[in-house]
Amino acid sequence: FCPNCAQEWRPQSPALGPTPEPVFAADTRIRQRSGEVYVVFSLYLCAMFVAFILMALGLRSLGKVSEFLYGYLILNEILAGAVTVWVAYRYRFIILPFFNVAGLMTPTFLFGLLLLPVMIGFNWIYNEALGSLMMDLSSVFTAGADHIRTQSIEHVVPTVLLMCLLPAITEEIACRAFMFTSLRKALSLKDAAVWSSVLFAALHLSVYQFPVWFVFGLYLCWMTHRTKSVFPAIIIHCLYNYFMIFLIPAHHAVR
Repeated sequence: FCPNCAQEWRPQSPALGPTPEPVFAADTRIRQRSGEVYVVFSLYLCAMFVAFILMALGLRSLGKVSEFLYGYLILNEILAGAVTVWVAYRYRFIILPFFNVAGLMTPTFLFGLLLLPVMIGFNWIYNEALGSLMMDLSSVFTAGADHIRTQSIEHVVPTVLLMCLLPAITEEIACRAFMFTSLRKALSLKDAAVWSSVLFAALHLSVYQFPVWFVFGLYLCWMTHRTKSVFPAIIIHCLYNYFMIFLIPAHHAVR
């Protein structure tokens, strides 16, 4: 990319002589081509912070920290959804092409469905190993996950909509349709996938679950890139969330 106009660099005609190599400043491409990725990332962090503050203020009425956790997750997803509406409108020319193709009848999507149990198994093994290495904290994680799962079963419809479907839509629009695509304009395919997956994992605010979300992010980047659509990633993400909440034992749940 040209460091001045940020347009894609192309070799000139042989009749004009040797083609000069482009010269970049240290951060020219990222700053000019995808600098707003980090602005959007900051907006999602602010939404999480606001959700935490609002739920902390209402903690006395809820009575228990476990109830606070479930309420925080619901409120956080609602605020993240509001941010996504703004992102989808502000960057609609980047995001809309990923909604023009369904991509559901492609070999990539079908193969991705076959890989979903592998991702769930990786999550299970990782959490099993993490629990054995961190015995002192395992009871804390188990108590929180137990309550989230209990509340999810008691409120199935709100949980499916607000903790399975809504996060899948918001995170795929933000992290794959926008962040991954924007970084792809400035970086190689591999680097864009890595950095967008790092941001995706960081948005979950969990140091212990960071490797799981990072690998899952790479998996969804691959699917989005191959299908040229965000629908397959949304479906896979929603199914993954559903399995983690309802069908995996509580102490292995990511959320």
